[in-house]
Amino acid sequence: MTNTDVSTNIPVLYHDEHIVIVDKPSGLLVHPGQGYCKDKRTLLKLVRNQTGKYLFPIHRLDRPVSGVILFALSSEIARKIKDNWHSEDTIKKYVTLARGHMDNPGSFDFSLKDKSSGILKEALTLFWPLHHFEDTTLYKVQIKTGRHHQIRRHFSRRCMNIIGDTTHGKSTVNHHFMEHYNLHRIFLHASELQIKHPVSNKLLKIQCPLPDELSKTLDMMGTVCIPIFRDDL
Repeated sequence: MTNTDVSTNIPVLYHDEHIVIVDKPSGLLVHPGQGYCKDKRTLLKLVRNQTGKYLFPIHRLDRPVSGVILFALSSEIARKIKDNWHSEDTIKKYVTLARGHMDNPGSFDFSLKDKSSGILKEALTLFWPLHHFEDTTLYKVQIKTGRHHQIRRHFSRRCMNIIGDTTHGKSTVNHHFMEHYNLHRIFLHASELQIKHPVSNKLLKIQCPLPDELSKTLDMMGTVCIPIFRDDL
């Protein structure tokens, strides 16, 4: 897990009078309601202190996952965004490195148990292979639903465990990447968010490059130029 100091400067990807979109580092909670109430280091607090604005969370990422996070700057704007959150205008894409090889784009379309109720709920994850390594594949991923650990659980259930996932992954594989590539986090990054702007109604697409620790891992594995932001995916 990446350690994030309370003084960390959070990269801002987009900011206007209605919303702020930032790049969350791995190892940081989005807000205190994610089950670690004693941890005072949250993205919400850091961005609030950094911008001087009161923030309204819209969505979240798992603590070890990095990437795009959106906050509203008023309750009214938060409501408008949430009302449109499950429409076709909202697109959430990720980049991940997983065990095994898959040659063609595909999907995982099977239900997952809800964390709180235990009830099975439909879950749909789309994926596109970007690059093959010896025993792993780099993927672009899009989720059409928002279940707990959805990408991690879908990939794991098909024996395509995500590298660095300490909950649904393979410890022997994770230790190999720690030893050989100095990777001490999950290789899962929220690389792109598209939403309809709550005021202008224009489509806003925000892209977030891989953090250094993930880019360096790919470099060490033998590839430098990966088309993370291809428009056809």
